[in-house]
Amino acid sequence: MTHWLPDIGRRTGPRYRAIAEAIADDIQAGRLGVGTRLPTHRDLAWRLGVTVGTVTRAYKEVTARGLVDGEIGRGTFVRDPRTHGWGRNSDSEPAPVDMGLNFPTEMAESEAALRATLAQIVADPRDLRLADYDTNGGRREHRAALAHWIAGFGVDATAETTLITAGAQHAISSALQALTEPGDVVLCDPLTHPGFIGVASTLRLRTVGVDWDGDGMAPDALDAAIRHHRPKALFLIPTVHNPTSLTFAEPRRRELARVIERYGLPVVEDDLYRAYADADVPAPISAFAPEHVIYLTSASKHLSPGLRVGALHMPPRMRTRGRAAIRDSVWMAAPLTVEVVTRWLADGTADRLRDGKRGAQIRRANAARHVLGPLISIRCEASPHAWLQVPDAWEGSDAAAALLERGVVTTAGEVFATVTGAGRNRIRLALGRPRSDDDAIAGLHIVAETLLHGPAEDRAFM
Repeated sequence: MTHWLPDIGRRTGPRYRAIAEAIADDIQAGRLGVGTRLPTHRDLAWRLGVTVGTVTRAYKEVTARGLVDGEIGRGTFVRDPRTHGWGRNSDSEPAPVDMGLNFPTEMAESEAALRATLAQIVADPRDLRLADYDTNGGRREHRAALAHWIAGFGVDATAETTLITAGAQHAISSALQALTEPGDVVLCDPLTHPGFIGVASTLRLRTVGVDWDGDGMAPDALDAAIRHHRPKALFLIPTVHNPTSLTFAEPRRRELARVIERYGLPVVEDDLYRAYADADVPAPISAFAPEHVIYLTSASKHLSPGLRVGALHMPPRMRTRGRAAIRDSVWMAAPLTVEVVTRWLADGTADRLRDGKRGAQIRRANAARHVLGPLISIRCEASPHAWLQVPDAWEGSDAAAALLERGVVTTAGEVFATVTGAGRNRIRLALGRPRSDDDAIAGLHIVAETLLHGPAEDRAFM
């Protein structure tokens, strides 16, 4: 058993929270290594002079954040960050209502379109060579098609600047590998996509959250963070931000671009949710700082997640390492799936599927507003996710655990945090994940009934 003892003397707030923050800080600093066994609840409670319930709640919080694992009969151990995941295990029995992972709504039209397109490919007399090795980064005609697609968003993309990845998660990983070395600092939002957090941990990068104001990342805070931390990159989700659903307005994007250009800081701009943004969505930040921004998107969120096709637009000075990262990970995205996506972009299928999924998200977002009222924050008409403020009696991890017991999977706000305490009293609802509109509405009612009833136990003395 470790002799580690958390330093909570100078921390404010409830004792359980101080213990949880001390554990998180010591893991980040390396004082608690992977596999370290934490003291038993009773032992730590005695050494700190708190109740066993206080330690139990602290351990529960860091478990919800993916920092530790508890094993019955063995104890609580620091997790390997490379095994960190978010959402349910895909091999487990699905819950009645799953609002955990941010999947697009299921549509029979997607399956029908895929069958029809595969039949066309099989019957195509041209020698497409879709079962052969391809150039890493994608063949030129495919890169040209995806470049034309993202150029329509305001990105200065061409076949030469565009690389094809096996989905957005692979694009994030490839971009960060192209820009960083282990130990480097990457700036990001105080709440951000857990997939980015997982990749950063795997690459042994240090993530530093930059303060927000009501309009998104604060330019002055970004300037100060660059000067203080000397980062190698910045990761941003400025359009339908995950998890808050905020879209940065154009003036804020221009202000951030000026800071980025001032320091020449490379940026990875995640633009996965543009299809769900409001009609007046501004151009990507890439349009305002083109020499410094790696832009990425994918077909997964609004066409078909199983196709695993992403587009990565990279400025010239970053492209060689980006292509090498793709080569060294998967060599190439599967040409067959890329062919499907490029055909859909050309024949209008992509627009039709996108509009159908967007319509479904509007219905579900409206239902969430109706059922959950002031608890919910949805910052655009068709947001695929909702950011929910839990009542004062709850913590986000407690709320997520209580909802899981009632058959609804959600994601605790702490899972998105890169700053201690961020997202603590929130949960995210993935509105596209439930199998049907009826399932989504049933889940929303369970969320309302559960959270408005309050926690099952009195924690006033913890």
